[in-house]
Amino acid sequence: MLAIKIDNPEIENEFKEYAKRQKKAIEDVISEAMKLFLDIHKKNSGLIYNKQDPMQHIVKTDYKDDGEFLDDVKPYAHVKDTAKYIHDLRRERK
Repeated sequence: MLAIKIDNPEIENEFKEYAKRQKKAIEDVISEAMKLFLDIHKKNSGLIYNKQDPMQHIVKTDYKDDGEFLDDVKPYAHVKDTAKYIHDLRRERK
């Protein structure tokens, strides 16, 4: 047997309300929540990693500007019906 103390009244109330809605004992609801937590932890145990700060790992891409004015370039401007265009592309790939 394991006793769990919930210090946060909001979480405690949410568990109580959920138990009432499901017409279950609060102990059963908490037990199911713990089982779900442990199952999720087992599935994700291989994916634990440290989150990196993107500002420390940023890579600046330098390229030479050839002076060409590209503001008037609009990709896919020739496409009038996007749904048909995508449909046709998917059919071509099969």
